[in-house]
Amino acid sequence: MKARFFVVLIIGVLAAGSALAKEPIRLDASSDAAAESSWKQMIESVSAAKKQKLLLAMLQINLDGVNSAYEVVGNPELQGFGIARVKDRVAGLDADEIIELGSRTSGAEIRIQSVQ
Repeated sequence: MKARFFVVLIIGVLAAGSALAKEPIRLDASSDAAAESSWKQMIESVSAAKKQKLLLAMLQINLDGVNSAYEVVGNPELQGFGIARVKDRVAGLDADEIIELGSRTSGAEIRIQSVQ
């Protein structure tokens, strides 16, 4: 009886641990500092390929509605791209949701060229 209880307890702990580990990091927009901290955790928790997509999405969200480089030059707020600037738009989102939001934004076209 004790052995069966112990086995069930171990299985329960392992199942709970794996369920918790799969919970994605969500952006905490309660303050600029919280947004920066949760963003950093999110960036560090994803693969290199997803990290690139996530950073591109953050840039796209920052540039949403911007149509030219002239707008960026003329608006000091646009000259510093960061998660704090758009934290209210991405509040509570996980990495996949931020990437999806970035793909739906309109604004300046962003081209990525690899240097070889």
